[in-house]
Amino acid sequence: MKYKIKQGMIFGILFLILAGAMLILAEAFKNAITAERMAAARTVEAGFNRGLDETFGNLNHAVKLSYAIDFEDTGSLTLFHKKVQELMEENEHISYVAYFKEDTLDYIYPADKFRSLIGKNMADFTYSITLAKVVKTPVVEGPANLLDENGDVFLFMQPLYNGTYFIGEIVVAMDSGYVLSSLGLNELENGNYDYELWRVDFLGHSKTVIATSDTTVDYSDAVKHEFSLPATWNISILPKGGWITPSEHVFINTVFLSLGLVLLGILILLYRILRMQKKLQIAKYTNADSGLFTMEGFLLFTNNRLTKNPDSHLCILELQLGNFRRFTKNMDREELVTYLMQLRQNITDCFPDDTVAARINDDSFILAIFMDGQQLERSIEDFILQLYWKRKIDDQKIFITPRCRTVTYPKDGRDALTLVKAVIKQFETKPEKDTRI
Repeated sequence: MKYKIKQGMIFGILFLILAGAMLILAEAFKNAITAERMAAARTVEAGFNRGLDETFGNLNHAVKLSYAIDFEDTGSLTLFHKKVQELMEENEHISYVAYFKEDTLDYIYPADKFRSLIGKNMADFTYSITLAKVVKTPVVEGPANLLDENGDVFLFMQPLYNGTYFIGEIVVAMDSGYVLSSLGLNELENGNYDYELWRVDFLGHSKTVIATSDTTVDYSDAVKHEFSLPATWNISILPKGGWITPSEHVFINTVFLSLGLVLLGILILLYRILRMQKKLQIAKYTNADSGLFTMEGFLLFTNNRLTKNPDSHLCILELQLGNFRRFTKNMDREELVTYLMQLRQNITDCFPDDTVAARINDDSFILAIFMDGQQLERSIEDFILQLYWKRKIDDQKIFITPRCRTVTYPKDGRDALTLVKAVIKQFETKPEKDTRI
């Protein structure tokens, strides 16, 4: 029973170790897949970013219109007005074009819709217009609703400087839907990627999501790219369903746990094969009646133990059961086996599990006991006491009178055969020992 419990505990621990190892391998496999997919996503993102820079460059008509202004004669805007009108006629998605002369709104087209705004100061409008003047570089802002337009627009702002002197600023407002459709975000979705385009305000305090393929997706571990317009913009992308989809998680875990169970099954099978081989080996060297080893088996297994652990404490005990032949006279085999099994149980009860015991002949037995000191002496005394069997034959009581001799390793020998010869010699040379307690 104890062996089965111990065996069950070993297999349970082995199962937990294998399950843990398989889960670690599964996570490593998932990490490898994730790394491969992230590398692919970065390649996609790099291509998208190159297209993004080109797209914003093509959409920024404010920069193009700046070439229609003579920086040496800013009072003459005839060419600028002409180019603005042509631009508006050719691009329905442009809502308006405005020109600030220094800090004052000097021109806006179409004028009939926004005429009331002419003459207002730059500071009366969104801060991004003033920001373009301050940073002296083109600024993109949006989506926003600056002048009560019919829908959100993107503002493309180009400050004009003649050296260090601020001449003014051009603002082109473009329909946000057109701008977003021009960014190629649909190509990401067609490529089985979710995306989120977002920006942080100029102070870095708030995040504004400009466009996303799915508002329910967590983009915290997505591949990200940051660019400046000059507000900080970001594009985050990851495969639909995440780097590893839920179904892939289940499949990978199932495969690796199944592999762990297969390995466990193989180990159990190998264990049983080895155990069977050991049982067959033991059976080869086992006395059929007593279940104890033969002398050949005794020598083999005792020497094996000494070879593995040469520093062992070992006592060789030879036991002779006096009157055993008279005691077993006319006894059938079943009853004889019962007494021999009782002897075997006495050995199990009194000595350690690794004790090697053999039946030499009908009434002689030999034990290799791997212990020493007073505990050994007490164990031998308890063992001998249990062997005073009695039986009534023809109205006469017959008693077993056990006798024993002992030798120790390595004092009396350094191998099993030498020790056996030494203990047999004890019986031949020393007077009979009184075993009564």
